[in-house]
Amino acid sequence: MATLPAYVNILFRDYNRTRESALLRTEMESGPPKQAKIKSKVMITSQVSLYFAAKADFQSFETWYDATLDEGSGWFDMADPVSGSTITARFVGGGYKAKPLSANMEQWELSAEIEYWS
Repeated sequence: MATLPAYVNILFRDYNRTRESALLRTEMESGPPKQAKIKSKVMITSQVSLYFAAKADFQSFETWYDATLDEGSGWFDMADPVSGSTITARFVGGGYKAKPLSANMEQWELSAEIEYWS
């Protein structure tokens, strides 16, 4: 299993997560709607911003993304930013947006969406 490289830093200012529902909700003719749990695990989707302190780190990430993750289609292990436990995640749709943070293009920030089962 691939692992998110150690030089990748998650920025918390843009971090968020969305948890899909594990419930089936049924409206009733009268009275409150019924709800029942129908899934034991749900998909969690997170918007992440990744920070690279050096251009070489960003370039290494692009090589890892292309070769190891097969253009982002593969799964990889990483530490959950909230719990610290290891999760197995993947990039949603195989894409990201990257921008340099300095004129010399030494520091980079990458925006992407990841997903994992919980």
